[in-house]
Amino acid sequence: MTFTATRRSRLTALAILNSCLLVGIVLLPMSRSADGQGGLGVRSHATYSMAGGNIPGIATGAIYIVDETHDEMISVMWNDKSKILTSIGYRNLAADGSSSARPRP
Repeated sequence: MTFTATRRSRLTALAILNSCLLVGIVLLPMSRSADGQGGLGVRSHATYSMAGGNIPGIATGAIYIVDETHDEMISVMWNDKSKILTSIGYRNLAADGSSSARPRP
């Protein structure tokens, strides 16, 4: 009898432990947001355009991706050595447009 009682208590302890782990797995992701989501709020869907071009001094061409909804642009190029897209730069087109506007006489 001692053997079955010990076995039952171990099974009960494992069942309780598994239940606690299951509750933790389910509740932990719901309790907080991802690190990249902090303070940004909700971003609406966007319309994108893409164009290719050349950059002086660089053998490979560049890809320009414009977010037309949020007036942002990124440029990337293909890196043959590492076989990945490498970021060249980012521009906020709305900020660029407002800073270059001249007052009319």
